[in-house]
Amino acid sequence: MTQEQIQAAFTLISQDDTLIHGVLKALNVSRKRSNYEDLYQEGLLAFVDAYQHFPGNPETEQHALMVYCFQAVKWTLLMYFRQMNQYNQHIGFVDRQDDNNDAVLDYLDQLSSPITSAEANLLHQECFEQLYQACTPREQRFLVLRYFYNAELKEIAADLNVTRRTANNIKFKIQKKFSAVLIE
Repeated sequence: MTQEQIQAAFTLISQDDTLIHGVLKALNVSRKRSNYEDLYQEGLLAFVDAYQHFPGNPETEQHALMVYCFQAVKWTLLMYFRQMNQYNQHIGFVDRQDDNNDAVLDYLDQLSSPITSAEANLLHQECFEQLYQACTPREQRFLVLRYFYNAELKEIAADLNVTRRTANNIKFKIQKKFSAVLIE
């Protein structure tokens, strides 16, 4: 990347930085978040890198450039979040007092992370298989919908033909079983 390209990228983004803020907003990152400025800086660097790799002419195809850069910044920040989750990976246990505690199932969400090592993937697969075997057929269907199809709770409830409250109860039963699997 030449110095002129870097300068052009920084000039373009400094004139209108709504692209970076838009990506952060699309990722549900609040400006009140303590590391918002750090994420913004990561986005700036990703924009400059995307500007360099843009396959067309950035001066004549500005709309295509912005679409390309938006996706590149978004993917870069998602990778950043995945790396941070990898560093901060904790296995939580269910606190039945708090209905919004998804710590155990959040751990399962990391099963499909492309950043994890081969050893970690093997461990995650073994945990998932043990949990799957411990579940009833309906709970197994819940797991498949949640972790292989990324279905939301309301979608799972519709597929299982139950209310959202019942789907939530199924989730809590799975969490309890997963805590038992982890303790064994």
